[in-house]
Amino acid sequence: MTPVLRGLRGRVILAAMICAGLAVALVAVVLTSLMIDQALKRIGALAPQLDALQLERCERDPAAFVRDVGDELDIHLYGPDLRPTAPDAPPVDSVLLARLQAGERAPSRMYYLEPWGGAVLRRVADRGPCSLVQMRWRVSEADRRFTLVMIIGLLAISVAAAVGLASFFAVRPMAVRLERLRRATQQVGHTAGYASAADPGADDLGQLSNLLDQAHARIAADAGRAEARQRALERHLGNIAHDLRTPLASLQLALEELSARDTGDPLVRGAIDDVVYMSALIDDLHLACRLQEGADPLHGDPRVDLCAVVDRLARRFAALGRARGIEVHGARPDAAVLARCNPAMAEQAIANLVHNAVAHGEPGGHVAILLEETGDRFTLVVVDDGPGVPPADLPKIGERTFRSDEARQRDPKGSGLGLAIASEVCRRAGFTLEFAGEAPRGLRATLSGPRVGSTDPPHSS
Repeated sequence: MTPVLRGLRGRVILAAMICAGLAVALVAVVLTSLMIDQALKRIGALAPQLDALQLERCERDPAAFVRDVGDELDIHLYGPDLRPTAPDAPPVDSVLLARLQAGERAPSRMYYLEPWGGAVLRRVADRGPCSLVQMRWRVSEADRRFTLVMIIGLLAISVAAAVGLASFFAVRPMAVRLERLRRATQQVGHTAGYASAADPGADDLGQLSNLLDQAHARIAADAGRAEARQRALERHLGNIAHDLRTPLASLQLALEELSARDTGDPLVRGAIDDVVYMSALIDDLHLACRLQEGADPLHGDPRVDLCAVVDRLARRFAALGRARGIEVHGARPDAAVLARCNPAMAEQAIANLVHNAVAHGEPGGHVAILLEETGDRFTLVVVDDGPGVPPADLPKIGERTFRSDEARQRDPKGSGLGLAIASEVCRRAGFTLEFAGEAPRGLRATLSGPRVGSTDPPHSS
């Protein structure tokens, strides 16, 4: 029964079955009662009636008056005091006697749990030993079983017919309408795929269909406005990021020259850190806006020379490393290692990995950028000996805005956007990016993917 009750259609059908069954059963019981009552009245009319001559014969010899009527029928006579004329006669039925005394002419009744099928009682005289006559008839077990089977069978057929008719004319149309409403409800708010239930009914289901259409229209309109605002904001952020890249780069060069003249000034080192952080954040915001708009790192089948990327990043972050007392080294194969990805996006993703290692390093530490090729694949590793990340937080690296508690304590400025950008670029380019702890301390970021033939020249961004 439990699976039937899970769906609305099943519940409606079950309710229809119960109602139809009760209605049919009630009708069957009423009709059966009426039919039995009419049959008993006819049986009562067949009870023996004694004329004057027969009554005189009965009073002279009551015991001999009742002849043998067979095993299926039983007739007995009683006096006014209810004394039977035959010693083996059963007592008068008290229910029939009460009905007779109440004025009923020939009361009769059925016996359901007795060998006899029923009895009828009739008054034939006001006095004498033949005042009352009681007739009983016997019903065989076969007849009882046949009657029971017929009643149950007719009830079952009636219930089935009622349920079938109710399902076809009432439940089925409502179930179809509810199914259309369910499908429409699942797609409310989706810009594509929404199909109105289009219920023309003037009842509650029709009104619900209209409300769903109105709700979908409002949600779609709100979503369109929100998407337009989001795109406008992303374009605005992208424009700002693009405009800030040049002055920040100039400021970084000036600070690096100033740092080369006086390496002991902590203000200069702090300014370089802030400018590098702002430059990286601006680049990440610009790239994030492009990715949000659907930029594809594989569009146009581009090529990037990872050896050149390693060389540029090693030089770029060596200056930042010197300001922080951290050595940055790069190692790569002699021949070019080409991968299929937008060069600017690939360099930004790898730069974020290197910047993360340098920014969280400690004075006297080391950061290494290692590029290797094995067969038709490449592996680029950025490893440091900094404080690292707790093992429980390693699976979360790369999630948007995620930063470990230790990283927040060391550097409150970070947002975690850089590693999220790197993870997204690698995912769209078909690369694999994994993070693991180093022993005894440090973090290892491993970027790997398929290598392409070196005969094709790398494409520019």
